[in-house]
Amino acid sequence: MFKFTKFSSSLLVVGMSLALTPAFFAVGPVLEARWFPVVRDVELSHDEETREGTSFYVRFRKVRHCEFLALVWYEGPVRLSVDFEPHGEDIPETRPLGAQYAGPWLVRDLHGIKDSRAHVYHRCHPLWTTITTFFEG
Repeated sequence: MFKFTKFSSSLLVVGMSLALTPAFFAVGPVLEARWFPVVRDVELSHDEETREGTSFYVRFRKVRHCEFLALVWYEGPVRLSVDFEPHGEDIPETRPLGAQYAGPWLVRDLHGIKDSRAHVYHRCHPLWTTITTFFEG
C-alpha cells in the first residue's frame, strides 16, 4: 500500500508539472517584460524631421546584461526601418550596463515621434526572447 501511495504522489507531481509548463511559457515573457525590463528611463532628444524620416538622439539606462537582437519601430500598425547612426557604422551592438547615449538614429518614413512606439528585443536566457517597450510617443 505504501509503494502505491508513493507512486501515485510522484505521478501527480509529474502530471501537474507537465500541465503547468505551457502556462509558464505563456505568462513568463509577459511578467519578465513588466518587472524585469532590459532598458529603462528612455529619453529622445533633438528630434528633427528630414526628407528620409525622423532623426533623434537617445538616452537610456541598460539595467540587465542581455544580448541585443533588434529594435522595432512602429507608426500605427506600420513597421518602420531604423538606421543606427546612419553616418557611422550600421551594426548595432550589445551595450554594457549603465547609462547610454546614442545617435543620431534615423527612423525612415516616420513623421515625428508622437504617436509612434518602439520595442527592443534581447536574448537574456535560452527560454524566450525578452521584449521591452522602448518608447511610446
